[in-house]
Amino acid sequence: MRPAAAKLTRSRMIAETRSSVPDDAGAVPDTVPTGELRVRAERFGSRTAVVDAYRTAPFHLGLPSDRAADGSAELIVQGVGPGYLPGDRLAIAISVGSGASLVVRGQGATKVYPSPRGIPATVEVSLSVAEDARLVYLPGALIPFREAILEQSTAISVAPGGMVALGEILTPGRVAMGEVDLFTRLHLDVEARLAGRLCLIERARFEPARRPLTSPARHGPHPVAGTLMLIGHGRTPPSSPAIPDCVTWATAEGDDYTLIRLLGPTTQAVSRAMRDLIDCGWYAHR
Repeated sequence: MRPAAAKLTRSRMIAETRSSVPDDAGAVPDTVPTGELRVRAERFGSRTAVVDAYRTAPFHLGLPSDRAADGSAELIVQGVGPGYLPGDRLAIAISVGSGASLVVRGQGATKVYPSPRGIPATVEVSLSVAEDARLVYLPGALIPFREAILEQSTAISVAPGGMVALGEILTPGRVAMGEVDLFTRLHLDVEARLAGRLCLIERARFEPARRPLTSPARHGPHPVAGTLMLIGHGRTPPSSPAIPDCVTWATAEGDDYTLIRLLGPTTQAVSRAMRDLIDCGWYAHR
């Protein structure tokens, strides 16, 4: 199925989104995603437009917003299903053309459902940014249920002069239901390249049964963990980040990246801290 043609609506260039259902209602080959999201943004004059948007369940896209009034576009990704289920194979691809600026946020948390038979949900994310472009990708926090298994890989490609900010938040589970670190396995991998050169590899392996997350040097007393990765050009020290006092954070920097770890009591506190770090100058907007 080909993406729908772009059309002009409310003075913004946007693309129609639509879902598809396989003609064959039987088994889907392992090489075919069971859910897909594709977004492409380009710059037109002084503004960014979403020129291609394609989705299938469980993804849903709202209309692009220019509320920042700085030439950037913002998209909210919603989930039309309950969450990630065992056997799901999801593919997310977001690309930003030269000089464009795009913010993509998740509307709410992502639930990862139990997998008593040991079948993982898999997610492949591709983030591509062209010269002098900017992408901020802040998906919803992960809530892994009891016996949940998730394998997620993210590939980031940044051209010279480009910038990417990726934020990930992990909760211990359904705390209100008494499920704290009772998931089976979470594998969260990130590889980032700047101008084709590998600049950052992140391999996160969470298996509470083997390595308790409440032991020293891991989460400790903080139930919610976040990682903010800043890749590419335009990173500047924060001027005066209004980080909540309840959030603990630290940074590490390389030639082409800044890695920020955050620990806090709630997803709201950690999410707010991430937004504050981006807005206060960690990632300068061009």
